[in-house]
Amino acid sequence: MIKVNADGWKKEQHIVLAVSTGIDSMVLLHNLIHPLSQSYRKLTCLHVNHNIRDIAQEEETFIRKYCEFYQIPLFVHHLDLSEVIEQGNSIENIARNERYQWFDTMMVELDADVLLTAHHQDDQIETIFYRLMTGRSTRSSLGMSYLTSRSAYMLCKPLLETTKADIRNYQQSYEVPYYEDETNAENLYVRNDIRNRILPAIDDNRHLSTKQLLKLKDWHDIQLQELHDHALHFIETHVHENADKDEIVIPRVAFSNLNHNIKIIILDKIFSKLQITAPMTEKMYESWFQQLESKVTQCTIYTTDKWNIYIAYDKFIIMANYDKFLMPTKILQPGLYHYGHYSISITDDFPEDGYPLVIRTRNNGDKFKLNGIKGHKKVSRLLIDHKVIQTERNQLPILVNADEAIIAVGTLYLNNEYKDTIFIRNTGEE
Repeated sequence: MIKVNADGWKKEQHIVLAVSTGIDSMVLLHNLIHPLSQSYRKLTCLHVNHNIRDIAQEEETFIRKYCEFYQIPLFVHHLDLSEVIEQGNSIENIARNERYQWFDTMMVELDADVLLTAHHQDDQIETIFYRLMTGRSTRSSLGMSYLTSRSAYMLCKPLLETTKADIRNYQQSYEVPYYEDETNAENLYVRNDIRNRILPAIDDNRHLSTKQLLKLKDWHDIQLQELHDHALHFIETHVHENADKDEIVIPRVAFSNLNHNIKIIILDKIFSKLQITAPMTEKMYESWFQQLESKVTQCTIYTTDKWNIYIAYDKFIIMANYDKFLMPTKILQPGLYHYGHYSISITDDFPEDGYPLVIRTRNNGDKFKLNGIKGHKKVSRLLIDHKVIQTERNQLPILVNADEAIIAVGTLYLNNEYKDTIFIRNTGEE
């Protein structure tokens, strides 16, 4: 017997096995049919024909007959990877993504509860080594999880504590039929090279053991969870989400003072929530962190068609990428007016010769008369003095009277002559 961890599903559940006809999935299927037949309500199999190997159709015919013999429902999906192969691109990730897209669809159609895959302990060690040696060790677990929640079902790997040797022994004992994928012996792919050459060489040294990587994974998982807890606490206590503006504001100094890895996790969590799917590499994050720690006052550090990420004085801001173009508005009588996220109230006492009033956004060279002293000041200088961020500058209402004199600049300036007749409020303020 081999160790199959069946804690991931219940007797009343419908489980689905992704079966490839290789030794691992066939041994797991044999277990589900025989010793574990009472551990679930219903079993269904899914098989993906990649149409790459000459023997692919023979394997499909085999698994169809096998499932038919045991009266197990089987669904087969064909992939066309010819274009990818012709372009000389790696098919591993593309094939995996397409497989899981189909699995996701089928699990919903089948109204199934748990999808099983036959990843085993040797796969786990290989994954840990791969993630360590490729720098994928700070943002996620080093290895695979036994149980993972997907959108509509649970993904379970019941053989994670079972070695490949145990699987082979079981296959021989029960004469489980299977097909060997000859490409597994080729070291052209990184994972194959790790599996066939590097890890065996480590185990050949009596002072070394690849199983030590399993202990590292357990320790790493504990440390990673602590980092996630710190990141969540920072988000809950420091990060402000302004739903009205589709904006997330992070305090620049507090964020910069955090541990490097916590900063990465915070941004990963925020982007995941915002459904920003563009890949953010650690190298990209590192360049952002350097700018945040520099003396730059304002700059855009990342932009897409949907989002802007920028530094604005003491803030680090992630904001929906749209600028509402505000047309000038002419006012001929008292009343309450709205311009962007500002409300502007003109009282009945406003002087008649001040009309028509025009509300507009700023122009280059705009100046206004100073209150109490002679002279004028540029609107651009006023915005800098008040550390108004770039996106807000483009929305700020400028009030111009009939003499084309600027009499108000948002809530930052109001000509003393109009202090009792004009009232401006920023309705978008926190």
